[in-house]
Amino acid sequence: MNPEQAKALHARYSKRAQPFGLTLEELDFKNFPMRNGYPGIPVRAWLRFPSCAELVEGEVFAWTERAAEVTWQDGPLTYRTWVWASAVTRRGEAMGRNLGERVNRDSNSE
Repeated sequence: MNPEQAKALHARYSKRAQPFGLTLEELDFKNFPMRNGYPGIPVRAWLRFPSCAELVEGEVFAWTERAAEVTWQDGPLTYRTWVWASAVTRRGEAMGRNLGERVNRDSNSE
């Protein structure tokens, strides 16, 4: 990548719209307290932008019963965005398994 291309890429990233995160009212920390964990949990998460949705790879260090704060990178920059828990899956673990296997039950297990 030549310097002009790098400069154009940097300009694109710096002008990019931020994703929509959850509001404090939606997070409702009073009724759904935040938990923290280290090291971060590797995840894939759907982020909503003004004109699209994007599946990103990131890590979760904080979560509630209903939401997760995803730490993710866009080029050289690192961001944190709160999303609904249903928008997040652990990387590697859930791939290739059906819902019944993921929740440890299916139509054949009672």
